[in-house]
Amino acid sequence: MMRTLVVVLCVASLGGVARAEDIAALRTEIRGSSEAKAVEAAQKLAEDPSPPAMDAILDELSWGASPKVEAELIAGLSTRKDPRTLDVLSHYAQNRNSLLRKRAINALAPIQDPRVTPLLVAALSDSVADVRAAAARALANRKERSAQVEDALVKLLAHKDESAVTALGTLGGPATARRLGELTGQIPDSYLANTFSELLNRADFGPDPLRVTVIKAIGKLTGPESTAALKDYIKATEKDKDRPSSKEARKLIEQRGAQDK
Repeated sequence: MMRTLVVVLCVASLGGVARAEDIAALRTEIRGSSEAKAVEAAQKLAEDPSPPAMDAILDELSWGASPKVEAELIAGLSTRKDPRTLDVLSHYAQNRNSLLRKRAINALAPIQDPRVTPLLVAALSDSVADVRAAAARALANRKERSAQVEDALVKLLAHKDESAVTALGTLGGPATARRLGELTGQIPDSYLANTFSELLNRADFGPDPLRVTVIKAIGKLTGPESTAALKDYIKATEKDKDRPSSKEARKLIEQRGAQDK
């Protein structure tokens, strides 16, 4: 029994030393002259869930590295429960490099902390489209349905940003639909039509009288996107043709067909 215990302790000790040596080797690669090897080492360090790896990531970020290397290290923070993670990601969400801002936003997305939402909302005003899109996806995935979030997304939609379409379609409810209907003429018809279509694609969006209201709002829009939205809805409700919203969509398409003749 004693001999078994000694063997187990020795193996555990060797494993600890090996882990420390592995982390040290990765850090050497990160600081080496080859960026390709540094990026690969950063990926491996980011995948290591151990506390020593977390300490190493934070240390390397404080030392600084190329944006590609730092991006991999930042990505590794998204699954950490270390309280230092949020502060680090908050800092990088405002970095001058757009790749690092985007990675920070992506890493913030799964963190359940009330301080995250304002950071994501702020990122909706970023100067780079990829960062704005990452923030919009994050808010949609988190099911953030506050007035602050909706206001920011509607503003983004008014600035002709496609990323707001899916986010509003995912998060919007009856009040959102009515609000968008009132913005006809202020927001391009194509963006409104696509957003309405996203709302109608959700099984939980309703009841049907609300869907009728949305279909009628689409009917007031012009352009191929509004026609496509109506046709898509007719196709989606093919098995339930008698529902009022489906009938309304077919009526509007028939009217448009008559106008085109």
